[in-house]
Amino acid sequence: MGEGTTRLIEGNGKAEPRSPREIERDIEHLRARLDRSLAELDRRRHELTDIRLQMRKHPAVFFGTSAALLLMVGGVGYAIYRSRQREDLPQKASRLRMALGRAIDKPQRVARTEPPPWQKILTAVGTTIAVSLAKKLLEQTFTQTTQPT
Repeated sequence: MGEGTTRLIEGNGKAEPRSPREIERDIEHLRARLDRSLAELDRRRHELTDIRLQMRKHPAVFFGTSAALLLMVGGVGYAIYRSRQREDLPQKASRLRMALGRAIDKPQRVARTEPPPWQKILTAVGTTIAVSLAKKLLEQTFTQTTQPT
């Protein structure tokens, strides 16, 4: 690939006459190169899918990913736990009592309009920083896992 057209004659563009043996030899050479390339790709595929090998080569990435996964699973579990706790009748009654107390104290704040400008700006900046950090971490993780050692 990318070798150019070395067998063309300058000017008229006609190919040099080649013997069938020479063509066969070129085909065999190309087949051998293709076989080597496929064998290397297969080796790399096996290496990439070998979890134990990847743990030995990239322990920091593995433990970081494991920690993030554990935090996500823990967060989902905690959210489920909290949502079930919120469904209990005493919790509902307590929240209703507090909401009614706030509505009686400050009725103008019952239906809040839109957030103040400083809060909007802070939210936009925080979101931008979070997206940038996540993108950079993904890029670093991807380049670490694809670099040959």
